[in-house]
Amino acid sequence: MLLVDDHELVAEALRHALDREPDLVVVGHATTVEEGVKAARELHPDVVLMDFQLPDGRGTDATALIKQDRPQTTVVMLTSQAEGAVLAAALEAGCSGFVAKSANFGELAAAIRSVLAGEVRVPSSLLTQLAAFLQPRPAALGADLTPRELQVLKLLAEGKSTVAMMQELVVSIHTVRNHIRNILTKLNAQSRLEAVTVATRQGLIEPPAGRAGRR
Repeated sequence: MLLVDDHELVAEALRHALDREPDLVVVGHATTVEEGVKAARELHPDVVLMDFQLPDGRGTDATALIKQDRPQTTVVMLTSQAEGAVLAAALEAGCSGFVAKSANFGELAAAIRSVLAGEVRVPSSLLTQLAAFLQPRPAALGADLTPRELQVLKLLAEGKSTVAMMQELVVSIHTVRNHIRNILTKLNAQSRLEAVTVATRQGLIEPPAGRAGRR
């Protein structure tokens, strides 16, 4: 995991806490957009914990550049600006999760594990604000989604995990993953969370009113 935060005390506290977790390893720390992008290129982290406000730009700038270089790297935005506009910007940049700095460490660790497992993680309080800040996309996106794929999309919007969807739909986990892969392709999305936001913009599903990700 790579930490990108210009507050040394915050970064040091996060590193200390995360390194105590048996399955989470911090491989580096950067303090600017430029340093963060360079570190991601050199260290190849599975996940980047990204601050929103950085000295030379925003975490969304760094996220977009990192995702361009390494689409497989997941990014979790960690910020004190927990509002719909910031969440929308994070999603547009390619973030897979969003955690407010007011959250406790348990919530942060759970969010990191969720995105590493391919799930989504967004505070439920922000979901109802999200639709107003999303930029429109071409109307044709999602027109070829099948009824089953739309059903899976709705479950994704409810924050259901892959296992939960498998149980609810009474299909194999392989089938669920195939549906999700097809959804991402048809919506031109890089993550499950982006797929939900695109589908909401397109009017394919109702704006999520509940939670995203397991709490």
